[in-house]
This record gives sequence, structure tokens and C-alpha cells, in this order.
Amino acid sequence: MTFLLAEDQALKAYLSGMTVSDERTASRPVGVWFGFPDVEIRSQSFPFVTIDFMGMDPAYYRQSSGQLYDADYMGTTSYRLDANGNPSKWYDYEVPVAYDLTYQITSYSRHPRHDRAIIYQLNEKFPANRGHLPVPNDLGTSTAYRHMFLERMYKSDRAEGENGNKRLLRNVYTVNVASELTPSTLPNGAPVVSQVSINKNKDGTWTEISVPTDLTVI
Repeated sequence: MTFLLAEDQALKAYLSGMTVSDERTASRPVGVWFGFPDVEIRSQSFPFVTIDFMGMDPAYYRQSSGQLYDADYMGTTSYRLDANGNPSKWYDYEVPVAYDLTYQITSYSRHPRHDRAIIYQLNEKFPANRGHLPVPNDLGTSTAYRHMFLERMYKSDRAEGENGNKRLLRNVYTVNVASELTPSTLPNGAPVVSQVSINKNKDGTWTEISVPTDLTVI
């Protein structure tokens, strides 16, 4: 999936599935939205969590350059037949450009018990400097685990309504995700990859499917 969109989708999937309980309901789902729900578009059913992309910075401190060569033909591998009719299982690509992506995760609830339950679950998901975000690849054959760091968490509760008689319990998490962007340009004259093999079938044949065009067979 495209850079940034892949992290967005992975982060929403990572936050989905949380539940809370109270005296009326044993298991109440916690919704996950990109941005605060617009009451004219969708229901503001509490509790819920929002995801907001805050920006990105080049990660010069972990940037390298050059070409990477991949020969892991047991995973996702592009190939073509060489002069002897044997499959070539190597491809190369430029070292990706490193970026740090910053997200703001905000939880909203009305019930103090919901608030505390969400804090507990979010602290489990963002364990300071030991977190990681699973990001599946386009083919669905492997998953990259991006480093994910909790920058800070703070409370931002407030009262709503004409008389201030409706409480809104908010928790704001600032999270940094270590990501990378693969350069879109290829060396001049490099052939374009149209197929890859995903492992080898038991009968010795190869399974072929389409792959991103930024991989170069060598």
C-alpha cells in the first residue's frame, strides 16, 4: 500500500477491537475514527478514539543510501528465466528514505469507568519506547513491524452543554511511528517487474502474481 496510507490503515486496525464495560453493558465496543466524528455524517456514539496525522520529519539520524539486494526466494520474490532457463531469484531497489510520522490519538468518553479502561488499553498498545506497529505488505504475505514511540500522554477533560452539565473525558496520546518511503525512480534501462513467485508449490511449479512496479529484476 502507498506510503502513509499503509500506516493509517495499520494504526486503525491496531486500535480497533477495544471494549469497555459498565453497570448496564458487559462489553461496549470503542469506535475508531479518522478525525472527530461529524454529527451530520455519522453518529457520535461514546466512547470512541480518533486518529489525527500531525506531520512527518525526515529521519536523518537513521538514513543510509545505496542499493539493497534481496534473494529471499522463500518469501515474496520477483524472478525471470536466465540464459540457461533457470529462474533468477534476485531483485534490487534503492535504500528507502527514512521518515518519522507523528500521530495524535485521542479518546473520548462520558463514563469515568470507560475512561480508565481506555487508558489501560492504550497504555498497553503504546508502551513508551517499546511499541511496534504491524504493517502488512501489499501481497499479504508478510508484515513489517514499525517502531512506535509514545512521545507523551496528557488528560484534557472538559464540561459541555449550556450549563456545563455534560462531562467529556479525553486522553491525548502523541505517537511517533518510524517509517520509510521507497524512491519511485528506477535506474535507467532497468526492466519493469510484472510478476513474482510466492514460495514454491509442492509439485515444483511457481505461483505468480503481480507486484509493485518499483522492484527491478537483476
